[in-house]
Amino acid sequence: MEPRRVESGPVEVSEVKIRLVDEGDDGLVGWASCVVNGALYLNNIAIRRGCDGEFVLTYPSKRSRSDQKYFYFNPITREAKRAIDEAILGKLERRERTWPA
Repeated sequence: MEPRRVESGPVEVSEVKIRLVDEGDDGLVGWASCVVNGALYLNNIAIRRGCDGEFVLTYPSKRSRSDQKYFYFNPITREAKRAIDEAILGKLERRERTWPA
């Protein structure tokens, strides 16, 4: 499901935590969790490095027997996606600046 434009209030993302992995598959860099609007805890958000070198978030899902993908949760508005991306990827990028070369 692609994020859609829906009239809603501001999305506040807090308590961002990032757990880096030593050797991830498929560009996996780590896992993130956060709290949305002080009311919803999201966990097991994968942080991956895409082919272009940019970080992207992927949300937990399962596959059916027919290989249909079902997300446990994911943002459904552009505003929510932007807020979560900025909070998690912003923290990761600030942290990345301190990594040894």
